[in-house]
This record gives sequence, C-alpha cells and structure tokens, in this order.
Amino acid sequence: MKWLFILTFLAAGLQEGHSVKFSANFDSGSLGKVNLIDSVWVRSSRTDSVLHLAYEIISRQDPDNPANPELKPSARWFYFMMEGVKGKHIYLDFQNTDPMRAVYSYDAKHYQRFEDYQASLRKVSAFFSRDTVYVAYFVPYGQELLQERLKHWTASSFVTMDTLGTSMMGLPIQMLTITDPGVPEKEKNRIWIHARVHPGESPANWQLDGLLGRLTEDTPVARQYRRQSVFYVVPFTNPDGVYGGYSRSNARGINQEINWDHNDSVTSVEVKVLRARMDSLTRECPFDLVLNMHAQSDDKISYYVPTQESTNSQYHEKAMRLAYLTTDDNPYFFPEDMFYSVPAPRYVEGWLWNRTGGRTLAMTIEMPYSYYNENPDRSWVTVSSLRENGEFLLRAISDYFGWDTPGRHILKGTIRGNKTIFRYDNLPAGEYRVFTWDNAWILCDTVVKKHPGPFRYVIRAEGEPYSGPLRVSIPAIWQN
Repeated sequence: MKWLFILTFLAAGLQEGHSVKFSANFDSGSLGKVNLIDSVWVRSSRTDSVLHLAYEIISRQDPDNPANPELKPSARWFYFMMEGVKGKHIYLDFQNTDPMRAVYSYDAKHYQRFEDYQASLRKVSAFFSRDTVYVAYFVPYGQELLQERLKHWTASSFVTMDTLGTSMMGLPIQMLTITDPGVPEKEKNRIWIHARVHPGESPANWQLDGLLGRLTEDTPVARQYRRQSVFYVVPFTNPDGVYGGYSRSNARGINQEINWDHNDSVTSVEVKVLRARMDSLTRECPFDLVLNMHAQSDDKISYYVPTQESTNSQYHEKAMRLAYLTTDDNPYFFPEDMFYSVPAPRYVEGWLWNRTGGRTLAMTIEMPYSYYNENPDRSWVTVSSLRENGEFLLRAISDYFGWDTPGRHILKGTIRGNKTIFRYDNLPAGEYRVFTWDNAWILCDTVVKKHPGPFRYVIRAEGEPYSGPLRVSIPAIWQN
C-alpha cells in the first residue's frame, strides 16, 4: 500500500515522531518539490523494525530567460538538507535532473558519493547514521567558502583583490590579481581566467582552487610563475546564481555564457561588469590568454578548441598546443577528449576574437562530475583530482608560454633542412623525459644521461621543419 503526499519542503512519515524535514535555505541551496511516494516498516530482527521512506525529488527550475526566451530553463543543480533521517532507510528518486551519483555530507564540509545508486534510473538509497544530512548534485563550492579562500590567497603580498562591481542582488564580483610586482609588466604574459558562469558547475571552482593554490604557494616554481605572468582571476562571475542555488542562470534567469553580444536591455549586469573590466585592462595590450572554466555532463575533461575554418591556421595551432599540453603527463585528460567549436560572438571567445583578431587565445575548459575519459572503470571525480587538474592546467600554461621554471626547461631549436636540433647546455646527469606536440615525430621518449653536459635532441616534422618548442621535464629536480 502506498501513500502519496505532494509537499514543498516538508515530508512527514506515517507515524508521529518519524518525520523527515527538507530544506534548502542556505548558501547554494536548491530544492523544488518533494513527494513522499512510499513509507513502510520492515522488520530487521525479531524485535526491531526499520522505517523505509521513498521520496521523489523534483529540482527547482531556473527562472525564465528574458534574453533568450527560446531556451528551456535548467533544473540540474540540487542541494538540500534532510533532518530526522537517523536510523531510517531513505530512497531518493530524482525526476528532472541527471545525477550520475550524487554526494552527501553530515557536516556540509566533507562529502562522499552514495554507494547504493542506479545511475540509469537516477535513484539512490542510504541508511544514515546521523540525524541531519546534506545531499547535492556535486560537492558545493559556495559563497561562504569562496570568502574563506579569498582571505587565504590575499594574505600574500603578491595577491591583490578588487571588486569589479556588484551583481543584480548586490553581491560583489571579485577579482584577484596575482603577480610579482617587482618585475615590469611589459615583460610578462597576461592571463585572464573566470569561472562559475553557470552556478551549478562547482567542479570548475575546485579546479580553479587547485590552480590558485599552486600559483600562490611559496616555492621556486610558483615564484617563477609570478615573475613571468600577471593572472587576473574572477572566481565567481555569477555570484547571485551560486548563492541562490541556480543551475545555469543568474537570479534574473539570464544564461550569462551566451550573453556577450546582447543589447544592453537584455545584457546581465554581471556581463556588463566583466566586459568593462576586460576593456579597461586591454586598451593598450590584449590578453595573451583567456580561459573560461566550466563543468559538463559529458564524462570527460574537454577543451572547446576553435576550428581552423572558423579562425585561422595560426590560432587553431595555438589552441591545439595548449590543449595537448594540458593532457601531457595528466592521468585524467587525453587528446581524444577534445571538442571542436566555432567562436560565435555570443560567447566570450567570439567576443574576443572579433575584438582582437586572434591576438588573444580564448578557450573554454570543462570538468566532469562523474569520471574521466568516458571510462567508468576509472576513479570517480573527486575534489582532490579536480585540484590536481588545476595544477596540470597551470603547468600547461607555463609550457605554452615557454616559461623556464626550476626543473622544467624549454628548448628552442635550430632548423636544419627538414630537421630541428635542440640544445641545452649543462643539464645535470639524470633521466630526462622529452615531450612535444602537434605532428612532430621524436626518436624516443626517454633519454638517460650518465654525465652532465650539452643536451642534443633531433626531432622531425611531417614534411616540413618543426619550429615549435620542446619541453624537457627532469623529475628529480621538479619542485612541487
């Protein structure tokens, strides 16, 4: 026998004292409706019985989009608290969202995946040992956590924070500037990174957290990064959406990702703020690189690589170089994982292409929620692995620009006929791993030197000289 109760934030059991309360009135919280679809006592022993409660979870939809009314509002993100669950067997049936394997926490800080789940049916079940539990699509990265991390990062003299403006609801749109102020800016590469355009994509912030952690640490490698670059980082481009627990829009319903070329009447205040600051920073010199950090339902990491036909051969080559460098020595990301795209002006990539004619490389990178490389046999995505991917991304940026860092050297070659000879004097003895990208061919991938001295390596391209740089990684010297 089944009982059906349609409730908004309160679902009660059949007997007094066995109610379960649902709420989402907190940072990044989101919940639509909850339907109690089954409640039954099951005897677990001669004397004890366990209450089994089954709930249908209907996620809250984003508001209708006034800028693009043809788009159906998203309802992917959910994050809610259940009270009164201790000692009960709880079943959750998610109706209008697509969690492969949701997460839960007893303290809203330490999360783990549900172990008993049916991914194809979007159902989970659990027996909880504590009375209060938080359930989310993925590990949240909310406004309160960001403020804690900003305090940590800005404690350093080489990190400054600025407020670009305020959101529609009055939340600050904050930007970090990270560089060594003792080095003239004209000698540095200029990199802009922003994340959380789509507020439900918390993996993007966990990846960015790893990048910022490595960039701001006190190590020889990090100090060299800061000497050779200026990073402008906006962790939340959509603070209303993150705090309000929306999926893909801001509080007004606008999908900011496709809002860059809209008229002012339907342009979000957040996009206006971002465009204004990017304009002011590039009046004299464009950015060298702009990265737009997202997460996706595809079970892999991806870049959206601009095609050669939609840009030009030089721009496409630069994009492929960065993309492949990010996969180098990365156990989570592989060359076959790429997507290819056209930089339409409604996206930040197309907006920049039209303004700079390709002088600024602009790319979107996407993190998954579930597993990597479309391989369910690999480890599930974790906060730790996302942070690692932030470190790999920073390393790829360094290699892309040819920054010489301790233990990691860029070799520039001399073209001779259809060959390029690379030399680096006085490398110490040890084992060297040699990497390249594009269509270059290398003799072997490991060179063992028994004595220090000049390093020489010959590499050939297919049919023409290879003019790109060559990276040499020396694990014994690489400093973490």
